[in-house]
Amino acid sequence: MSHNAVKRFREAANGNDIDTVRRLLLEDIDPCAADDKGRTALHFSSCNGNESIVQLLLSYGADPNQRDGLGNTPLHLAACTNHVPVITTLLRGGARVDALDRAGRTPLHLARSKLNILQEGDSRSIETLRGEVTQIIQMLREYLNVMGQSEARERLDHISTQLQHTRTKEQVDEVTDLLASFTSLSLQKQNLGDR
Repeated sequence: MSHNAVKRFREAANGNDIDTVRRLLLEDIDPCAADDKGRTALHFSSCNGNESIVQLLLSYGADPNQRDGLGNTPLHLAACTNHVPVITTLLRGGARVDALDRAGRTPLHLARSKLNILQEGDSRSIETLRGEVTQIIQMLREYLNVMGQSEARERLDHISTQLQHTRTKEQVDEVTDLLASFTSLSLQKQNLGDR
């Protein structure tokens, strides 16, 4: 593949042009080809939150653990930009859950910070709020699967069931508080396990 084709490939991923990405992959472009800063198409699509392109790239063998010139993996970029569905997809695709970003954060730290934002309250509808909390639960479920924490997963499933039965914003807030406590406890256990 020519240098121009590889550049077009990354630009297509950055521009959310899935048709061009797919066409170039079918022409056997290297899905792990990086620019001079070490960024791949997967880095760009993860940062932009394009779950469809992320899934496509992973299916063609893109490396979810490839680091750019600054040491960031696609997972870090998705975490920094709060693209929870992309984080979940990357975890399912083999992204290392123990990979730390430059600030020393894991996906669980992201979940906690996203919950803090949701707890601050705003004018979101109950459906939007419930949807965002559901995305965080899905990401945490994938994280716990990879970490092999079945007991914590059962508690998370219970919280998820409670969320499904919410009818008011106050009830969603109560579930969000439970989830925030759960992630804080899981972070404490993770930190103790690192010692």
